[in-house]
Amino acid sequence: MPDILSQGRDREPGQRRWGRLTVVAVLIAAAAVVVGLRLPWPGHAHHRAAASSRSASGPAVISLPRVPDGVAGPTRRWPPGLRVPATGREQPIGGLPRERVDYSFARTAGGWVIQPGSPSDPSCADCAGHLLPVYFLNDQASSVTVVGLADGVAPAVQPGRLWLTSFPPGASLDTAAGTAQEVSLSGTRVGPSLRLPPGYLVDQATTRGLLLGAAPVGRAMTTDRLWNPADHRADRTFDNVIATGPDEVAWAPPCTSVCRARVLNLATGRGTVITMPRGSTAASGSFSPDGRLLALQVSYSTGSAGGSLAMQLEVASVASGRLTAVPGTWASSDALVGFGWPASGDSLVAELGFTTKVQLTAWRPGAARLAVVALNPREAATAIVVG
Repeated sequence: MPDILSQGRDREPGQRRWGRLTVVAVLIAAAAVVVGLRLPWPGHAHHRAAASSRSASGPAVISLPRVPDGVAGPTRRWPPGLRVPATGREQPIGGLPRERVDYSFARTAGGWVIQPGSPSDPSCADCAGHLLPVYFLNDQASSVTVVGLADGVAPAVQPGRLWLTSFPPGASLDTAAGTAQEVSLSGTRVGPSLRLPPGYLVDQATTRGLLLGAAPVGRAMTTDRLWNPADHRADRTFDNVIATGPDEVAWAPPCTSVCRARVLNLATGRGTVITMPRGSTAASGSFSPDGRLLALQVSYSTGSAGGSLAMQLEVASVASGRLTAVPGTWASSDALVGFGWPASGDSLVAELGFTTKVQLTAWRPGAARLAVVALNPREAATAIVVG
């Protein structure tokens, strides 16, 4: 799911490309999107990263100053149409159990899909069958409606529909064959149920079939599978998917000296290669709403004994593969809370946390500087859920 914030691909069934909100679920007035990918909440030792010099092939030296001061940019030139937290008011989402503090949000047409986190089972970490409620929150609503029960949920291609994946109770995720069912937002079944290949669940419905993600937890590098039950000749696999959409897939295969991200347009079959700056890898990504741009979290090793990482946000043209650095976004990798695009706009929104402040930034391609807003502690969150 290309919504909210995740560090690469930590593989949780039904939530691998969802953001996890590990505080009481609230709605905060902000930019019109649920952004990104799952990223860890910044700790207390964030540092701003800086490149002492950078050639076209990447930074020659990366240093991490001891005193972080956040990112710089104008505070009053926020892009029109984007609303940012200003009052710190929180509006609880009606219909969600109050005892839950762990929810995953994913953007779908007209609103959000919400699902609570899976309960832990100390006797079987990779067991499935913990069917969890799936909720839908309309853009204009303050409370959810129940869609159904499932191990995982993914957006369908057609608006107003979802794909629910369910496994037999207690089955091993390594070997179990799940069942996928397309449903309406009211939970009504649409079409027949499908028996999935063992060990997979639906990650994203596309115009060329279902993109299936490997269900087991804890794999550093995984293989996703584009699966068309009507025509298996169209099947193919992708190593380390970092962003998806109805018509495109981006992935970052294993690399050595020079790393690349690849994009495939599923509608046309056209591929694009994005060459990363020297010494960097693509950790996660997010497609713009029109599919023309791909925002990337580009990670660099600082060469320190502790193996710390610096990162930069970059935006690639899907047509040409050309990368453009987002100005002012050099930071330690743990400073990035998340990033993504408004559902109907051309601004890239990101949240970064530093020792002294938490900042929300916006950048339009071509702009020389970021627009920056400082968040107070009540407005800062463990994941950006904005809309």
